[in-house]
Amino acid sequence: MSTSAKAADLLEHFRSMEARLESEPETVRAEIVRGLYLMSPRPRPRHAHVEGRLYSALDQALGRSGGAGEAPDWLFLIEPEIRSERAFSRLIPDIAGWRRSMAGWPDPDVTPISLVPEWVAEILSPGTADFDRGEKSDAYGAMGVGWIWLVDVDAASVETFSNARGRMVRHATFALGQEISGEPFGALRLPVQAILDYGR
Repeated sequence: MSTSAKAADLLEHFRSMEARLESEPETVRAEIVRGLYLMSPRPRPRHAHVEGRLYSALDQALGRSGGAGEAPDWLFLIEPEIRSERAFSRLIPDIAGWRRSMAGWPDPDVTPISLVPEWVAEILSPGTADFDRGEKSDAYGAMGVGWIWLVDVDAASVETFSNARGRMVRHATFALGQEISGEPFGALRLPVQAILDYGR
């Protein structure tokens, strides 16, 4: 089979999985990860709490208008659906961020979103941690996502990764008592405690 025929077969398979995904009830969380159809359990309340705190912190710091009517550069969305034919993937990050000054913002009325985000975060749960660290991170790399944060609720840490030629490469890990800093958020310093404090 020629390379072009194989690619066409893979694309047809991907689209058939998308049709299956779109027929699932709204209560089912299904994703396509580099050609594999996967369903994941619903997260714990702690997971949702941390997701909300991280979104709120980033949106307040970077997603709102600056002084003198300056428009924000970043747009953050909770659990958007992102689609990439190139990576044969349709994923739901816990939080995703797009930068206006880079590739722009996605159309707010279109889903799934085909514009690749600059940054995503996954809040790890016992039932999804291996998947988020492995296949899903690989798919983000293949899509062209620039940075990933993996927020480990149980270990109370935030691991950061950047994209190097389609592979996510580990950078710093931040723990309680530290501030998350570095790209892609420039001078922002975000205390880990501010997002992971859930009755600690």
